[in-house]
Amino acid sequence: MRIILALTINIVLFALTFLFMSHTYIALLVGISLFVWFFYFLWKRQNLVLRRVEDKIQGETVIISPEHIMFRAVESSGYSQTSGMGYIALTESFLYFELVLLDLVITVPTNRLLDAEFVSRLKGVSPGRKMLRIVYINENGDHDSIAINVKEMEQWKNTILKVCENV
Repeated sequence: MRIILALTINIVLFALTFLFMSHTYIALLVGISLFVWFFYFLWKRQNLVLRRVEDKIQGETVIISPEHIMFRAVESSGYSQTSGMGYIALTESFLYFELVLLDLVITVPTNRLLDAEFVSRLKGVSPGRKMLRIVYINENGDHDSIAINVKEMEQWKNTILKVCENV
């Protein structure tokens, strides 16, 4: 359905451009076309990542099902951070996160989760509102953490703290 909408918008814009044949209209057409196709690509990519997260947790006992988040920072990356949209899920075995546009995947076994807290800043990243910081032991055995924004931050914090207590 969205591909049909994107194609229809582009066909109408091309038809209008050929009717008026102006450099302004051509520039406007190219800009709007790129805008439409970017959001179509983003929508397709989000669905692909969501399916991969769902496939990853399939067969596991899910504590919190996959949820769309805004990834803010990972402590081990230092002050050069990548942020963006992603999906996160928590099972009895692991916490799994995948970023939508970049190839960043973080899998943390639940026995390596240490803490969850609210912070306003992590490694130079300060979005102007509180973030949920999830502290864990990374694959190198070092303490690490990620900062995210999620709709139900209090629920995520309390659930991760319960998981930490049970391990």
